[in-house]
Amino acid sequence: MKSTLCRFSSLCGEFMDCNLIFYSARRTGYCETALKASLSVEKYRIARVLSAFNPEMLGDKINESLSECNVIFIIGGISRDDELSTPDLLSKAFSKNTPLPKSEKLTLNGKVSGYKLSCLKQTIYLLPDEPDEIAQLAAVIVK
Repeated sequence: MKSTLCRFSSLCGEFMDCNLIFYSARRTGYCETALKASLSVEKYRIARVLSAFNPEMLGDKINESLSECNVIFIIGGISRDDELSTPDLLSKAFSKNTPLPKSEKLTLNGKVSGYKLSCLKQTIYLLPDEPDEIAQLAAVIVK
């Protein structure tokens, strides 16, 4: 099932389907609930929830998701301090893309808590596995 822009209508108007990928996350249930609650009244709807347990799986899930929807949320792996951190992995993976994705830091209280990568009509949000931070960042994302 491939589409360039997944949408459905609701009483509130149009929503855009997006996928959620967990990578190296610990509080998956709480994080998913926080994200869904923050996005449910706005323009996004989580269509699929996926998990990746290693960098190869993460790459496969990202490619699969980008072929289905234009927005992906990846939760987890941001706070890792090794070469398997989500920002490092995506930086290496997209370094040879043409055009290069635009990268934007998402901050809370002066601290980098997430990232937004966008290229053409597709966007990837990297979020921490902290439910409170996810809720705060989602408020910024949906503006």
